[in-house]
Amino acid sequence: MNKKAVVFWIIALFLLASCGGSGEAQPEVPAADNSSSSSTESEATEADEEGTTAPETTEEDATEASEEPSAEESSETEAAVEESSEEAAPAEEAAAPASPFGDRPMTGTDPETSLPVNPDSVSPGDTFIIRGEIISMNLTPTTSPEFLIQAPDGLKFRIRSQDLAETFYEDGDQLQPFQYRNGLLAQATAMLAADAGLSDIPTSTDLVLIKEE
Repeated sequence: MNKKAVVFWIIALFLLASCGGSGEAQPEVPAADNSSSSSTESEATEADEEGTTAPETTEEDATEASEEPSAEESSETEAAVEESSEEAAPAEEAAAPASPFGDRPMTGTDPETSLPVNPDSVSPGDTFIIRGEIISMNLTPTTSPEFLIQAPDGLKFRIRSQDLAETFYEDGDQLQPFQYRNGLLAQATAMLAADAGLSDIPTSTDLVLIKEE
């Protein structure tokens, strides 16, 4: 009986020790968790290393890059645009209506006669050329009509011209006295007499009417 009692108590103590030890022991981390953690850390490290290197180029990125014009192509395109703009400017100028006076200057010096054209001021003894629009007239008498001609810059010149019967267009056409009206274009070589007084006006013997184009 003593041996059985001793064995019983040994077994009981062993069971108690086993139960007490399992209650106090800390749970161990599963091996699977450790491997998962280390795998995550390694992936994060690889991601960081990849972040410091050049990003991968996808097919879409490569396609977009190939479609973007190079610096040379851009410069060539800009040059072509500038050339087309320069070519368009002369075309626009050519489309502008031509002056009815042709290439004859409206100011400065006339290249054919070396006379001043529409001068700012006139002194006794001066000879000059007038080109512009008739804005007023006095046709009585018709043998010594007076015209007020305005230049494009606004200067006005009053002259007495030759007889209307001797006044023509450049092409030889002629107007009857009743056909004269404001707005006609004219050109004349005028002279202010050297002894002209304050009431005297320049005279002309070659006033010519100009047809509008």
